[in-house]
Amino acid sequence: MRNGDAPSPVRTDPSNEPTMHIPRPSANRPLALRHAALSLTVLALLPSASLADCPADLSGDGVVDGSDLSSVLSGWGTASGDITGDGTTDGNDMAIVLNSWGACPTGPIEWTLITTTNGTTTSAIDASGASVKTWTGAAAGASVAYLRADGSLVRPTVHAAGAFNGPARGGRIQIFNNAGTLTNDLLVSTAAFQQHHDIRPMPNGNILCIVWEARTLAEAQAAGRQNATGALWPDSIIEIRPTGATTYDIVWRWNMWDHLIQDVNPALANYGVVADHPELIDINLGTATSGNWSHFNAIDYDPVRDQIIFTSRTLNEVFVIDHSTTTAEAAGHTGGNAGRGGDILYRWGNPANYRRGTATNRFLHVVHGATWIDAGLPGAGNIMVFNNGDRTGTANDYSTVMEIVPPRDAAGNYTISAGSAFGPTAPVWSYGAPGQFYGGPTQCGAFRTLDNTTIITLSNSGRIFEVDAAGNTIWNRKNTGLTIARAPRYRSVNGAWVGP
Repeated sequence: MRNGDAPSPVRTDPSNEPTMHIPRPSANRPLALRHAALSLTVLALLPSASLADCPADLSGDGVVDGSDLSSVLSGWGTASGDITGDGTTDGNDMAIVLNSWGACPTGPIEWTLITTTNGTTTSAIDASGASVKTWTGAAAGASVAYLRADGSLVRPTVHAAGAFNGPARGGRIQIFNNAGTLTNDLLVSTAAFQQHHDIRPMPNGNILCIVWEARTLAEAQAAGRQNATGALWPDSIIEIRPTGATTYDIVWRWNMWDHLIQDVNPALANYGVVADHPELIDINLGTATSGNWSHFNAIDYDPVRDQIIFTSRTLNEVFVIDHSTTTAEAAGHTGGNAGRGGDILYRWGNPANYRRGTATNRFLHVVHGATWIDAGLPGAGNIMVFNNGDRTGTANDYSTVMEIVPPRDAAGNYTISAGSAFGPTAPVWSYGAPGQFYGGPTQCGAFRTLDNTTIITLSNSGRIFEVDAAGNTIWNRKNTGLTIARAPRYRSVNGAWVGP
């Protein structure tokens, strides 16, 4: 694409100033989450001028080196070597020194992460396009690798020996520290479940994972699935806490299987009127290929609302659920901040799935890459999705990045009128039109950046490009021969990495 390509209709935002993710602490969130949100707030509230400074250079000589580390160590437990601004010199300050080691930058340090799903590496490229750091995993990437604030990398990796062999299979999560050393090698893969596609590191250090779970043919039939011919792999979401180099605990879980409905056979489980229950998922939607059915492919976490968003390729929808529940509440229909347990709080893209729309109301075709727009950014709280546009029988398919404003009331609850579909009836911002670009039928996505731009990845061509709010292409990179799901961008802010 060339600069000046005609963009789709876009929203005009009066502010183009760089902003940052500012999670707000909430009394009804777990303590660990509140503490993590507060630490990120300290970073986010720093003035924009600090983006180009070198806070770890305590000696003021333009280099972060042993003298600065010595200052941190000699001031341990006091305020004399405090970099974060929390009043105490501790491990957080040491991490900033180590992460900033070397000559101080003359401007912001930005990295765009490129994780290959047809290779074993994740690479960080700088603003000039030069590769500045590479992590090598044990196998191909399953989807996107993410950078934590301390510079550690969390990478979903293919586990070929897993019991589930479906599209974008993962099953192995590798964590590298800020020096690039592998510290955790976690097999999220058993006979009962296996991670696939996307993950999402959380502020509390835990990791959200999309997993397949195994259901037998008999279970699928008893649950109301018609014309079932074999095992079914409905998706679940688990939250894991690393406990050692190769060990972890599952501390929270949500199962799609607990929130189903069917209107075909009253003698079977989950029977009801589909149109009366948009909070449930019709078990007879879509097809199952070798067990792979709902095919969730992207996940993101909102620490402000304590909610999770994910996309389903086969159902062509975006879904939101409550994370503030216990695992027991997530299996039911009450509890949590929203009072609705693990039921679907919001869904968008294909209202025919819950009998409140037709093809004319459908927006999404083979959707991927759902993300929240973080607090502090233009459009904060909105949802961004990559609509692949892989339309059945259509020769001129095209893709679109959409930003939508989910309807909420004054209390923050998602609203839907009786008998109607969830809004909105149109995105508030979009980019993409016939003949403009097409990402194909596989993983693609987009992220909003700190500069109020949107960075878009096309997996079928390995292309990554960036557009501004008016739809002008301002950066473009072709990665020939590489298959890339999505490419997040991070900026070093006072020694901590801030990104999507």
